[in-house]
Amino acid sequence: MISLGCAKNLVDAEIMLGSLMKSGVEITNDAATADAVIVNTCSFIDSAQEESVDTILESVELRDANQRGQAVIVSGCLSQRFREELPKLMPEVDAFMGIDQVAQVGDIVGKAIASRAAKVQSPKSKVEKGKVVSRLNELEKNRPLDEHEKENALRGTEKFGKTKSVLAPKASSPAPLFDVTARPVFIPDYDTPRFRLTPNILPT
Repeated sequence: MISLGCAKNLVDAEIMLGSLMKSGVEITNDAATADAVIVNTCSFIDSAQEESVDTILESVELRDANQRGQAVIVSGCLSQRFREELPKLMPEVDAFMGIDQVAQVGDIVGKAIASRAAKVQSPKSKVEKGKVVSRLNELEKNRPLDEHEKENALRGTEKFGKTKSVLAPKASSPAPLFDVTARPVFIPDYDTPRFRLTPNILPT
């Protein structure tokens, strides 16, 4: 699990890990040996969005170099915000899940690992990060920004959208699994499995 962004994302990552452990999945710190890697993304501001794209493509690059049978799954705000476009832009990803699907992560991981087998035999081609970022930038242009976003926007500057090539399957390979609801409504409760990633804070 690679979790990016805010405290809400951290809680979602803890819920996903708790749900995976409850379903009998073993968690490992060694991404190279894992059967699946989940990138929990953020897209609150442009720099967070670019970091998310970088991390996804780096995870795919490491997967293709070390273990082509490994499933790469994208969760969080980026897949929620660009739910219709992201699977088309990133066919090298094996599954996309939204904010509502954190408790169903075990089922999604299982399906992603199973579908990955069909892609392993696909030829690899180069995919440019710049093409992904350009399309996301295009989609954002017509969306009204709030004051916070206006102050933190990087679009239109030289810092945003530098290109990077990674190895990835051709777009003709099987499409990624797609399980993102249009409007998230999931609210965890005290019964929701959760694996804490932060230490307890004790009073001094």
